[in-house]
Amino acid sequence: MPVRVTSVTNNVVSALVAARFHDKGSRVAAAFNHGINAAYFEKLQLVEKLSNTTDSNGEEEIAINTEIGRFGSVRDSLPRTMWDRRLDRESRCPNTRALEKLVADQYLGEIARNLITDFVDDLLIFSTRTNVHELNTPYVFHTAYMAPIIEDCSENLTTIDTIFAAEFAIETSLADRQVIRAICQIVAARAARISGAVLAALVLKASNPSSSNVSVALSGALFDVNNDIYEHTVSSMKKLLAKKSAAHASVYFQDHGDELVGAAVNAACL
Repeated sequence: MPVRVTSVTNNVVSALVAARFHDKGSRVAAAFNHGINAAYFEKLQLVEKLSNTTDSNGEEEIAINTEIGRFGSVRDSLPRTMWDRRLDRESRCPNTRALEKLVADQYLGEIARNLITDFVDDLLIFSTRTNVHELNTPYVFHTAYMAPIIEDCSENLTTIDTIFAAEFAIETSLADRQVIRAICQIVAARAARISGAVLAALVLKASNPSSSNVSVALSGALFDVNNDIYEHTVSSMKKLLAKKSAAHASVYFQDHGDELVGAAVNAACL
């Protein structure tokens, strides 16, 4: 069957097109999954490679795929800890995707696991008789565990107790559980603040002088399973924009499959 290819696009650019289709004020889209990426609309005349393209009124725009997860890979421009460097060194792709390894769903649980096992080595948590063999496997502590751990407000932190007993066969004391929750809170809060800074930078870059409001479309498994990170990310972005007296950003969470809508719109317009 003959096929005519009219458009080739990735998911985040398609998500941005879908966001613009629903809301003309949409200028930024970002996806936080096992990896991360973002796209924004830029004036065509500001893109050096396309500066000679005909644009009679200077208003034409183009969607820019940032591959933001790669940021910081060339120079050590991101604040990384010994646990971040260990994760990078032992990953399948060392010395690449530096930003992604600080905030993506694939890595946050592993950062927390490295912290927990170091606390074990320093005899700061768990009884010396506790068998922690199950925690020694890389990536066994899934990021999905972090949300219920962070949200556990019970007096004895019973959710944390249940997770470690069921998933790792580890009995925990209340003090152990308090340390585990604090570790997860710190890892999640840092990821949210960095993600908020990324979004604020994209909003500033994409801001349209003719409009004081920029719509930001967010999606991804990280936010699906951890509402605390989502809310903290949005809050961090807005605080940074307020400090810059910049455009106001409104945020909405995209439905699953919106990138398919964007791909269809892309194809229909060509």
